[in-house]
Amino acid sequence: MTQTIIRGARSLRAAVAALPLLLGTALAGHAADIDTSKPIKVAMVPKLVGLSVFKANEQGAQTAAKALNIDFLYTGPVTASAQGQVDVFNSLIARRFNVITTTSNNPTQLAPALRRARKQGIKVVSYDSDVSPDARDFFIQNTDYAAFGKALVESVAKYTGPDAKIAILSSTPDATIQNEWIKALTAYMKATYPKMQIVTTQYGQSSPSQSLTAGLNILQANPDVTGIIAPDGAAEVGAAAAVQKLGRTGKVAVGGCSDPDSIRQYVKSGIIKESPLWDEVKEGELVMYVARLAANNAIQRNGTFTAGDLGSFTAKDGVIVFSTPLIFNAGNIDQYKF
Repeated sequence: MTQTIIRGARSLRAAVAALPLLLGTALAGHAADIDTSKPIKVAMVPKLVGLSVFKANEQGAQTAAKALNIDFLYTGPVTASAQGQVDVFNSLIARRFNVITTTSNNPTQLAPALRRARKQGIKVVSYDSDVSPDARDFFIQNTDYAAFGKALVESVAKYTGPDAKIAILSSTPDATIQNEWIKALTAYMKATYPKMQIVTTQYGQSSPSQSLTAGLNILQANPDVTGIIAPDGAAEVGAAAAVQKLGRTGKVAVGGCSDPDSIRQYVKSGIIKESPLWDEVKEGELVMYVARLAANNAIQRNGTFTAGDLGSFTAKDGVIVFSTPLIFNAGNIDQYKF
């Protein structure tokens, strides 16, 4: 009996002695193990500066950069110009930035400058709208294309009916992400609403004023259009403003994707019933986590990784899907401020 008690006491002491080690292992496995001891320089280059969705990315990136010991620069062209982005890249290469992150105006025109950056040891992370795959290390895809195409169609189909005439108002003809979404929404529309018809596709150059003009042209030239799908932040605002200006509220439904602050008034007025997107601020945070890990050579093109409080993500052939579609509507839009 005494020997049993002694053995039990010894086992208990051994277990207690091992507890800190076991807890330390568990905590280490739970925490994101990211080396931030060395500062790095990371640039974020949007399609153009000033657009609200990209400013939301900047907001999140700034927050994460402070935590990750990143010297952060937000810079880009003032209009949606591929050559403007190339000029910025060349400057960043000359200044020996560690990582360039970008959402592209043209996937092929940007590629030579970004390939040159990679040859000089600079990591390239694209987000939102991809560049040529051989011109970047990782691409952060906003959401699954098929899922987002469905969400874009449903943002108007519920309010126009299954045989409506629809217009598309996009950003630029070469914008990678918008073209992928248009391809996906066209496939979903054909399969789910075979009588629905896309009568025209126009472009607003990611400019609210040019998008308003394009929206007015669409509605005046196509009076039978009852829905506009605008898969671009400026385009959705321009389309909604055009509907309001022409007094077509309740007759033309607008859907698309934009930040909640930009479309709030149109959601509350009923011009926009639903608008799918994702949390642009948190996506900006993820861009910085991937940039930091890429600079550390601590992320694989195929595998999982942890990005702080954002959680775990999976890279597949260098592509990281950020989120499922988040649908803004009158019931929830005031919960989001960006």
